[in-house]
Amino acid sequence: MHRKIFYFLLFLALCPVLINAGTKGRIKGKVVDLQTGEALIGANVVVVGSSAGNNSDVNGDYLIQNLDPGVYTLRCSYVGYQTITISNVRVNADLTSFQNFELPSQDIQVGTVLITAQKPIIQKDNTNAVRITTGEDISALPVRGFTNFLLLTPGVSTNNGEIHLRGGRTDEVGYYIEGVSVRNPRGGGRAVSIAQDAIEEIQVQSGGYTAEFGGANSGIVRSTFRSGGSQLKASIEYITDNVTFKSAKNAFDGKKTAFGTYWWGQDETSASLSGPLFSQNVKFFANVHYQFNRSPSHPDQPAINLGLVFDPKIPVASRDSVNFVFNNGARPKSARKYYTMTGTLNFDFKPIIFRLSGSYFIDENNFNATGPYNILNDRPGEYQSHNGTANLKMTHVLSPSLFYELNAGIVRTDYFEQDPFLKDNYWQYADSVANAAVGYVWTRTPQDIARRVYGRFVAPRSLSIFDWNFPRTGAVNASYNKNETNSLSFAGALNWLPNKYHTIKLGGEYQTWTYRTFNPAYSAQ
Repeated sequence: MHRKIFYFLLFLALCPVLINAGTKGRIKGKVVDLQTGEALIGANVVVVGSSAGNNSDVNGDYLIQNLDPGVYTLRCSYVGYQTITISNVRVNADLTSFQNFELPSQDIQVGTVLITAQKPIIQKDNTNAVRITTGEDISALPVRGFTNFLLLTPGVSTNNGEIHLRGGRTDEVGYYIEGVSVRNPRGGGRAVSIAQDAIEEIQVQSGGYTAEFGGANSGIVRSTFRSGGSQLKASIEYITDNVTFKSAKNAFDGKKTAFGTYWWGQDETSASLSGPLFSQNVKFFANVHYQFNRSPSHPDQPAINLGLVFDPKIPVASRDSVNFVFNNGARPKSARKYYTMTGTLNFDFKPIIFRLSGSYFIDENNFNATGPYNILNDRPGEYQSHNGTANLKMTHVLSPSLFYELNAGIVRTDYFEQDPFLKDNYWQYADSVANAAVGYVWTRTPQDIARRVYGRFVAPRSLSIFDWNFPRTGAVNASYNKNETNSLSFAGALNWLPNKYHTIKLGGEYQTWTYRTFNPAYSAQ
């Protein structure tokens, strides 16, 4: 019996079953005397503004674990020595930041010692190709959007909106937010959209990642949300291309602004609030992001060549092409709104730490399937998409070298498409009487009558100009479609540091996906 238990435990130790990705980082270093270089035993190193900290051992080494990704300030003190404070110490998920202290004796009067840490040239414990984009990088770089930040990483490319790593397929990339897998099980890609101002760091691992990641061949993309600090902070940002205060009623006139540019109707607002909640043991971060695009797509050319006129009565030499020209700037009937809400809540009740995090995204737009060819039709469809994730993690520190983590997470996506007038009465989409009741009377041309394209349940044919089809006024421009995807995951991991060089990690994860879709089989033809 004991032999069976032994072999079972040995199997668990050797089997790479850990899929739950860690989101914590650590700081380690050495505390020595400034003059002699002798190790200082029992020096106290703390993270300013939190309860995290540790004492140096007999070799002067210290280790602080279970730190969320971010920038910290360390303070080191020792009896008979002056206190040193080091700021700007960056901690990354699943990596170790190294920071040493050289304490001057109190006999040496040097005043207050404040040091700003520098970013290391080489990450010593990084055993694979990892590119890290921090919150500071996101604020400084002249790009916007999660995908655009990924494209700055070597080996990352995009095609038709799909992300590829090292030339692999889009379903070969794993996505994690706060340690929870958010990869779309249907076709791959990222199932959850997040606001860039809520991101603390993005890690892109292109090959060579550890056994805790599964279901990805090309690479891993990991994201972590911001956390609240020891001080209350607030920020707001507003971006617009309407710097000349152009009226919305003139949005589609195609005229340039006073600065010689076209107005596309883009507005973006982001507001953040973070800090302690009632005490330093409870900290929060909240971000609300809103974006409105009157015309998300920007065609390069404001015209479409409809081709050479084909008429046997006109000599070939006299035939000419026909151009369909539309105004520059915003396109009508294609507005889009985005809302993103993100938050984190940390409870630091040593030796147990709780972290609650989540994000929810709403996309509302006027669905215009035929783009500029829908110029005759003022009936675009409605489209709404929602996605989000929520995660609860508990970390229990049993000793400075041993702790375990328990994690529960959910991921949800859903969208629906419908006609703005008939809505969920999808059986009436092809009913001319029902359409007339909401104000759209389907007219018939002589060509329709000649071709017998008429009847109560026959939609009007598009107007065709040399094989370019323009839907008529009142034609239903959307189908009725709904689907949703739900994921539930539970995970646990045990971390043990037998010495200052090695880490042993054992754990596992259970994840389930449920997909539902509804698309009635009807036709408006």
